[in-house]
Amino acid sequence: MLWVILSLFSISASISARSLIIDTKGYVSGQLSRVNLDANQSGVFGRVYIGEILLGHDSATFISLGNQPRGLVANPWRFCFEKDEYDEIEDLIGKNVVLEFKTPRKGSLLSCTSENELVDVYPANDYQILEPTHVIGAIRTTDPQISHGVEFGRVVNVIKNNDLFNIYFMTIQVGSGGSKFRHFIIDNTDLFDFAIQSLQTAAMVKVHYSDRFSRRNLFGLSSMSYVSEIEMVDQGNLE
Repeated sequence: MLWVILSLFSISASISARSLIIDTKGYVSGQLSRVNLDANQSGVFGRVYIGEILLGHDSATFISLGNQPRGLVANPWRFCFEKDEYDEIEDLIGKNVVLEFKTPRKGSLLSCTSENELVDVYPANDYQILEPTHVIGAIRTTDPQISHGVEFGRVVNVIKNNDLFNIYFMTIQVGSGGSKFRHFIIDNTDLFDFAIQSLQTAAMVKVHYSDRFSRRNLFGLSSMSYVSEIEMVDQGNLE
């Protein structure tokens, strides 16, 4: 009987965690590597197209570090769009871009095999100097700290999840390139806005974080890394 109760609790927790990620919008940056017709599906009002972005610089696979809800970020990162957007997107193939996206998709893209719908895409404004260059934000959670540290890299994905908790997700490419990516939680709007600016300019940053034990097991995660500071690194110091 106890096993049945525990099993039901586990299933309920899993369903609850997935139900928290239902309405998102965000940004992703990297090299636009592919666009093609989704041969398996077509939308209600026409054909559906798929695009792929290789996250960050010189990445090929996805070595995932840290905790984040399953399936939220992948490399290559896939998105769907409609036929009338094809020519504009094809012109950006091979370039470093910023893509704005949302879920859920509109009705005409419901058959698309990617969950993410294109909102806008444009070239990344590489290495533009940001002002300010250092933003500090409070961590609101009272969950106990496990450890803390600093990670260096490039912001490649930020997501706002429209739920009751007002929590944002951020992924960075560790170092100046490669296939290692680390995930973070942001619960401060100033830090979230600065993370978007850092992503749009492909800036190298230092991310100060605190690892916290999750009392509520939020999103099915036992611990999460909360961002307390984001600091832009002078590109001249990297030469």
